[in-house]
Amino acid sequence: MIKTLIVDDEIYVRKGLISIMPWEKFGFKIIGEASSGEKALEFLNEHRVDVVFMDLTMPGMSGFELMKETRAAHAGVKTVVLTCHQDFDFVQKAMRLGAIDYIVKTQLEKEKLEELLARISDRIKIDSPERSSVMPAYAHEQGKRYSDEVVASIRNAMLYMNAHLFDGIHQEKVAKAVNMSRGYFSVCFKDIAGKPFSEYLRGLKISAAESLLRETSKPVYVVADQLGFQDEKYFSKLFREQNGMTPSEYRERNR
Repeated sequence: MIKTLIVDDEIYVRKGLISIMPWEKFGFKIIGEASSGEKALEFLNEHRVDVVFMDLTMPGMSGFELMKETRAAHAGVKTVVLTCHQDFDFVQKAMRLGAIDYIVKTQLEKEKLEELLARISDRIKIDSPERSSVMPAYAHEQGKRYSDEVVASIRNAMLYMNAHLFDGIHQEKVAKAVNMSRGYFSVCFKDIAGKPFSEYLRGLKISAAESLLRETSKPVYVVADQLGFQDEKYFSKLFREQNGMTPSEYRERNR
């Protein structure tokens, strides 16, 4: 089970989040809650925690400060941020600090809760020690077997891609970040991830675009530009291929 801590200064938010989310279905177990960043750190010092769902704007120690403290003292703990902010730039700051996902509290009832928890669970599993025995399965089926070190590098590449999605990443940059040559990285990534780097990155970008379209009012061309698509028409074409509708239609249906 994924041991989970909920941190928010408002008790009704904590209790509401605990009660409405189908935690156990996706392998989460709520082992505690805290009303402040300071109390959260005390809990982390005394218990093993896999992931913290934390509010960003709390009195005293903010969520940003808590993320920094958690990363310094408990490097293996993942964070998901809770925010009321519609400005995606605010969320991007949290992602750069290592958050693996975020929840807009004011839109919680509109969220597809199962899809949300499934996504977060998958991201946690990507970086878990046990994942090293799972990720090579595709490569093994193709008659190849990579070392744990190579698998870990590809796993780290995936995490790097999530954290730097808005920073103009490309294959050479990601390969360099995990200390692999571009050519060898390309082959390993395709075998281990089950799809080419470009296809995997495109999927991440379209998923991020969906969030931007649902939760901000930014024009489609701005969304495309933030994700590195210089041609809005090309972005819309890719978006439609994956979702069966244009970005504008998607936004209208998910308001």
